[in-house]
Amino acid sequence: MTTRNLFRGLWAVAALIGIGLSTPTFAGDQSVAISNGTIAGIQSDTLSVTMNTDAPTEGFVLAVGYDDTSLVSVTDVSVIGTDTAAAGAELVVAEIFDAEGGFTLGVVLDSTGPFDGQTIPAGASTIATFDVTADAVVVVQTDITFDFVDGTFNDPVLNNILVQGGASVSFDDLNTTPGILTLDVPPPDSLTIEDVAIAAGETGCARILMNNQSGAVQGFVLSIAHPLAAVTLEAITLTDTVTDAAGAEFVVSEIDNDVLGGGTLAVVLDFNSPFNGQTIPVAADNHIANFCYSCNNPPVLPDPPVSFDLEFVNGVFGTPALDNVIVVGGLSLFPELINGQVTCLPSLPEDTEYFCGARELDEFGQVQDVIANPDSIAEVCVFYIDPTDNLQGFQIAMCLPKDSEKILEFVEESFTVEGTILDEVGTEFLNQSQDNDPNDGDGVEQTVGILLDALPPFDDQTVPQTAFPLLVGCFQVRVDKRAKCDTCYEIDFCDGVNGSEALPVDNVVVANFQSIQDFKTNSCAVCVEANPEFIRSDCNLDEKVNIADAAAMLGAQFQNLVVGCQDACDANDDGKVNLADTVFTLNYLFKSGDLPPDPGPMVAGPDPTADELGCEMGLNPCL
Repeated sequence: MTTRNLFRGLWAVAALIGIGLSTPTFAGDQSVAISNGTIAGIQSDTLSVTMNTDAPTEGFVLAVGYDDTSLVSVTDVSVIGTDTAAAGAELVVAEIFDAEGGFTLGVVLDSTGPFDGQTIPAGASTIATFDVTADAVVVVQTDITFDFVDGTFNDPVLNNILVQGGASVSFDDLNTTPGILTLDVPPPDSLTIEDVAIAAGETGCARILMNNQSGAVQGFVLSIAHPLAAVTLEAITLTDTVTDAAGAEFVVSEIDNDVLGGGTLAVVLDFNSPFNGQTIPVAADNHIANFCYSCNNPPVLPDPPVSFDLEFVNGVFGTPALDNVIVVGGLSLFPELINGQVTCLPSLPEDTEYFCGARELDEFGQVQDVIANPDSIAEVCVFYIDPTDNLQGFQIAMCLPKDSEKILEFVEESFTVEGTILDEVGTEFLNQSQDNDPNDGDGVEQTVGILLDALPPFDDQTVPQTAFPLLVGCFQVRVDKRAKCDTCYEIDFCDGVNGSEALPVDNVVVANFQSIQDFKTNSCAVCVEANPEFIRSDCNLDEKVNIADAAAMLGAQFQNLVVGCQDACDANDDGKVNLADTVFTLNYLFKSGDLPPDPGPMVAGPDPTADELGCEMGLNPCL
């Protein structure tokens, strides 16, 4: 229905109830008001129209205008969620006249049979809402007035009225209050290159941060230059960014490491149908992209780190040349550009290395991760490599990352050099300390100090130079029963830990009575594998041994019953599942026969004997 027909409908309804709209009712202290609102940048706000009446209202016409069509637009007019909707309005027609700066809304509460007489009750009520969107970013605070305007909008033009008692009440007879929408100057938008420090031989990513106070961002372009000889741009990624989380649909990056040195990234959040309107929300530090670099010629200790500028540049890269922009509300905005630096850290001059892992090296002489089971004790060993120095001592500092400290725990006083090169040479001082309290502010830690020649006659014992890992010592860690299968829990070498002592300890080796500290350390992991437990003769894995298990053994042999643990069905522990296991179980149950061999028949445990039977579904599968 057009607004012309709506307006005529208002008159028609009034005529049907027997009172001419030409006869106004007494307005009394009735009032109609438009609420105030505030927008900063290119964003939206919802204003409401309220009224306070002395009589029930049967319908109304609103005609609202605003005074600056270049700055704002009305995008929606609605009665959803208002008292109008709650009263069951049957005829609601809204029209927006964006070019003229206004809108109309006509409502008849009871417009169709059976004419039950719906009204908006007397008193305070919200009768409509309208959404307003800023079309531009203001440079000074600006107020936009929304007021009731007669004889301006629609064809024929409409006046603001209420229908009460079958008669029209002109807004001229009401107390009316216009609404003020304040357009605030938003904080400045900005793009920032976060500083990044990169170790020699590694790649580090400079995060690109966006401060988009002007509004939700629909897309952006980044153009960043780097010194060509100093660093290499390895990749441009969206890993762990709000851009990726928002579901960016158009992402194009270009890298130039040959001519000028730089890279560009263009992103459109909502590029493909069904056009769901993805945006990056307003925030001060939105992480939108990563520019990842490596250092071409890092310094070598003792030389200090060196830093190089990473700069936003406009009109340099791309064809056509690209500028750094963000897109808000369909408009290209040019934010403040804050440059950053990449710092190349010095490489280690020493060829010493620490390793940790399993005691046995692999076939290539490499240290392996430790394999363990839930609820067990695992052995972890420490190795060294130093092809140029004869080492006189070791200082070892280890810690558990947060994820590991919930599962692993250092066994107190478990570090030993027995069976190592240090044992052969002769170790005269060994001190160790374990701190397994994760809540004392410094995590779960272990420190070890070792000197080979600490007592008279001071024979200058040292360990030999080596180009492959030599064993220094081993220690134990407890593996919690909550450990997850097929999961590896890290153990790291960490400088500055104190174990249960007072002073912080770093990883150090001693050569020629001098400490060597800045060398490579290689963390390791305790990798958990399944070790299902079972109760022998509990063939159906219900944690009880009874006649049902004898039936399950027969079913496994003669009726293709699939059992989850053949070890449990091997009642006599002879490494085979056959009729003898059924007889053994029945004898135990009913003829006072021998107890099933361990584990069982009451307490579950792992199989103590080696055989070819499996147990995929034991009683303690990993969590």
